[in-house]
Amino acid sequence: MKLEIGKFDLELFDSIDQLPFERFNAFNKYVMLDSELGATVQDFDKITVRIYEFLNKEMYDDAKNELLNLRIVVNNILTGNSSKGLAFASLISKVNGKAMEDYSEDKLKALLLDLSKEGLDVKTVSETASDVKKK
Repeated sequence: MKLEIGKFDLELFDSIDQLPFERFNAFNKYVMLDSELGATVQDFDKITVRIYEFLNKEMYDDAKNELLNLRIVVNNILTGNSSKGLAFASLISKVNGKAMEDYSEDKLKALLLDLSKEGLDVKTVSETASDVKKK
């Protein structure tokens, strides 16, 4: 799959089955973190609602677990961590024809920042990651 975002020509793996094993594990980690916790105000609201529901049902241990999850979401919001973005970035195989070799979280975040400056939007991130997961 190829994408052009500003001055960047990206090549992405067409399927998660094509990912190198370690990158496959990282992709799955980021997808799981995004689906379970998230990094948006909407995710914060969902968890807050669950906490109230657990408290109303006197399910205190579940409420405590959700409070821990809430801390992670707040941290993600404040630090700008986006598991969804990191999952997308882990699918990129080449940038401007050059193979990506460093998939450290810091490198992925730097790439996402550069891509954002060139017009990468949330819709592209969500749709691309979703399309690749389906194959």
